[in-house]
Amino acid sequence: MQVQNYHDPIEKLILADYHEDNGNEFIAQFLRNQAKEVKGKLVCWGDNEYGQCNIPAGLGKVIQLYYSPYNVSAIDENNKLWTWGDNENRQCDIPEGLGRVIQVKAGSLHIASIDENRKLWIWGQNYNRQCNIPEGLDKVLQVSCGYWHTSAIDLDGKLWVWGYNNFNQCDIPSDLGKVIEVSCGAYYTTVIDENGKLWAWGNNECGQCNIPKNLGKVLQVSCCSYETTVIDVHGKLWIWGQNYNRQCNIPEGLGKVLQVSCGTWHIAVIDVNGKLWVWGYNDFSQCDIPSDLGKVLQVSCVKNATGVILE
Repeated sequence: MQVQNYHDPIEKLILADYHEDNGNEFIAQFLRNQAKEVKGKLVCWGDNEYGQCNIPAGLGKVIQLYYSPYNVSAIDENNKLWTWGDNENRQCDIPEGLGRVIQVKAGSLHIASIDENRKLWIWGQNYNRQCNIPEGLDKVLQVSCGYWHTSAIDLDGKLWVWGYNNFNQCDIPSDLGKVIEVSCGAYYTTVIDENGKLWAWGNNECGQCNIPKNLGKVLQVSCCSYETTVIDVHGKLWIWGQNYNRQCNIPEGLGKVLQVSCGTWHIAVIDVNGKLWVWGYNDFSQCDIPSDLGKVLQVSCVKNATGVILE
């Protein structure tokens, strides 16, 4: 029996308010897509310096995938966590006692997961105490990792952020209320509040924290090193920040989007028809979609590789 991921009634109820506010059919489609069960074959391509594209023998169907700069993490259909790639900081050594997992995210050299009881587990490099769970943080709805900082949303919608703070990425704005989603870039933090408003703070050297003035309510945010990507309540994709590899240039013909993943220098999305689009830096062929790729259920990318779960 598969344990569902973090899209539970707390988040769904908040997001459902958007539908009433906007009379927007896309929101209903987005919510259905978020709530549906994902289970399929894992396929990876691109840079394989640390073996991150070498799928472990014995890994069957996957329900969740997450790429970090040097590792890949996946949750199988039995909610078992698998990690592989670089292991210099023992980030691929799954902690003893970790049982069934419902969510996994990773920073540069640390991994965070939420188990079926909503307990948060973090391991790997801890030079900036990014693996030290704050006292008082109990059950967790969602987790996200920057390069060396970690953030989590508790069941009351409160945001927690800790670890490396040289760019004030751990300093939560005093007027921020309840939060429904968090995504950390390398040295910055973004959240969507309960009203659908996007917030961003921390390192802004490429303008990645400069939220467009005409951006309205947001359904999803994904960040990597120096780019921010969001899907608004109408299914429109927005991208800003570093654009050296034209990763902020949205491809002609791309319509409404159901999912986005932000790599270091490339972007991947799934549109409303289930089609995968990938663009940006391509020196490792990470943007070259395999010709025989079937229907894509989930995508994750970072640095120079791309991974998908297929139906």
